[in-house]
Amino acid sequence: MDIERLLAGPGDRTAALATSHGLRAADAAVRVAEAARFHEEREDLAGELTRRWGAPEHIGLQTVRLRTAAEEIPEPWAELSLRVADVYLWQPAGQGRWIALGVADLDPDDEIELLLVVTETDPP
Repeated sequence: MDIERLLAGPGDRTAALATSHGLRAADAAVRVAEAARFHEEREDLAGELTRRWGAPEHIGLQTVRLRTAAEEIPEPWAELSLRVADVYLWQPAGQGRWIALGVADLDPDDEIELLLVVTETDPP
């Protein structure tokens, strides 16, 4: 993973660092086990990023998801809240960007993804 490339340049970037395959039609127990594996990968990567940028905030996105029904939530937060339950969030000094790390596993009809989001937009 080349985080420096994701941090370069203006605007938002979302990278799927890992994606499951075949879970759309998989048994629920298989999906639960695979989701647990993705969450373990997130914890491992969060440890690496914490060594680099310090302790992250850990925020839930359920309230953001609920707010999308009544108000306009800026991207990438609106879309992220529909896919990810919670994220680790860093704002590295001097970068002017937020880095969010989460597991997109909310939609049982979609593959699971480990997502890294880089944005200049403050979290709602």
